Amino acid sequence: MTTKHSGKILALAISATLGNVSAQAVDSELLDTLLKNGAINKTQYNQLSHKVAAEKKKEEATDWTNNVKVSVGEKGLKVESADKQFKFQFGGRLQVEANGDIGDDELSQGATEGVEVRRARLYMKGIVWGDYKYMIEADFADNDIAIKDAFLTYKGFDWNNLEITVGHQKQPISMELQESSNDIMFTERSTVNVLTAPAFDRAIGLHFKTSDKDWSAQLGFYGDGMAPEKDGNVDEGWSFASRVTYAPLNTKTHVFHLGAFGGYKGFSDSHSEVKFSSETSHMSNLKLTNVRVTNVDGLGIFGVESAYMLGAFSVQGEYAHEWITRSGGEKGLDLNAAYVQVAWTLTGEARSYKGSDGEFKYLKPSQNFSWSKGTWGAFELASRYGISDIAYGSYKDGTREQDVTVALNWYMNNNVRIMADYRYAFDLAGSGITELNGSDLDHGVHSFTLRTQFKM
Repeated sequence: MTTKHSGKILALAISATLGNVSAQAVDSELLDTLLKNGAINKTQYNQLSHKVAAEKKKEEATDWTNNVKVSVGEKGLKVESADKQFKFQFGGRLQVEANGDIGDDELSQGATEGVEVRRARLYMKGIVWGDYKYMIEADFADNDIAIKDAFLTYKGFDWNNLEITVGHQKQPISMELQESSNDIMFTERSTVNVLTAPAFDRAIGLHFKTSDKDWSAQLGFYGDGMAPEKDGNVDEGWSFASRVTYAPLNTKTHVFHLGAFGGYKGFSDSHSEVKFSSETSHMSNLKLTNVRVTNVDGLGIFGVESAYMLGAFSVQGEYAHEWITRSGGEKGLDLNAAYVQVAWTLTGEARSYKGSDGEFKYLKPSQNFSWSKGTWGAFELASRYGISDIAYGSYKDGTREQDVTVALNWYMNNNVRIMADYRYAFDLAGSGITELNGSDLDHGVHSFTLRTQFKM
């Protein structure tokens, strides 16, 4: 007796034998039934099973490509889900430098000259479930590995773009320190960085930020950095930092930026030392300012910043004041630093400013460099004056230093930049570096840096 079901089985068996049935229409249970009832033999069963497996793989591949968008461009490798709830980006930066000094042969210590990989970083960042951002970045320069960023941010609030970040991150101090080395106009940061970097660079902590198109406000609470404590029975220091910015003028070609920052770092009894230094170049090891302060209880900082841009012209400056309280009856110290810089884009482009971060970004050339097309990218000329006073006259090792830097930058495209810097350091009062005869320095030091930068 032939039933409706056995008729279907027979029809499928015949189709399978002729090779005309779609594997998508056949499941493994039905194949087992066909084989059991003798409607197909073992060879036909194996053939049709292979078709089922192949069709399944094809369906899975189609589903994956339909649900995920993969792209490679000037910002690296990007992977994004169709609903945009998940995003992944992979990229990095490479900065290769050649450095030299003139005038160091007349000093008590000469400079190291040569070539180095200044930065070699890889990062991955992205979004999960729409509301969480993450970033992990490692630096492989100096033939070592250092974690720069490792944090998670929640951005799901609907109030003034509020974000809460936990992990290893930059502290919100100083416009220049906040800006990426990919974006600043000079190969090294200014004299203000002599004050800010020792106590307010990256650290592990909790950070709050709220912002809009023209303003930002940040506050963070931090412990120490990534380096583990191996001595045992040692307490870490702690700090808080804050920064607010506002741009009453903020268009693509016209910007007026105002900002202020402040913070405090408390030191533990076992970690009560802070060092302030400035090298002529990153690899020179010639530190004209090199001040070591001991018995530090706490360190406070306050600073102001301003910038103005009109088309291809821009000017930017910061002032920072730092005060140090000390234990053991030691006298407190006052430190000051400032810089002002001007820039002119010779090819006419305006710098990129992001008001919600309160900082300038990478200058984007209107045309990429191309030898075959006769286009040359963008050229930028910049100059900076800086001064730092690390308790000169009130501390035994106090030092004052002034410098002038001139830079010519060639932006070949959005990923490649060549930088040439000349720096002249002078007025080196109280420096631990002396003349060959042991007398105080009475002349300046000339330094040169040539950098090739690649980022994505």
